[in-house]
Amino acid sequence: MADFACLLNTLNRAALTAFGREVTYSPQAGTPSAIPAIFQPSHEAEENSPGVYGVLFIRLTDLPKPPERGDEVSMDGILYKVFDIEADTSGGAVLRLRQT
Repeated sequence: MADFACLLNTLNRAALTAFGREVTYSPQAGTPSAIPAIFQPSHEAEENSPGVYGVLFIRLTDLPKPPERGDEVSMDGILYKVFDIEADTSGGAVLRLRQT
């Protein structure tokens, strides 16, 4: 029987294939890369200026190195900066982004 983390990783991959889109991930030090991601504009109130943000679901194995605060994500001609990272044990991560 497969372990739970393996099953979650398979589910993450399937979700990115079905609902994901390609975004450009630019680490602060390193080369930008195109990765699959699921973007969700946030509907929660943001107290910090500029107040426009969203969340991005990714698989950590799609990045050349672990994400860091301050890395950038570009999609549809809009640039976002990573301000929070929540990684899970199955290799997925939710990045909170603020539009620059």
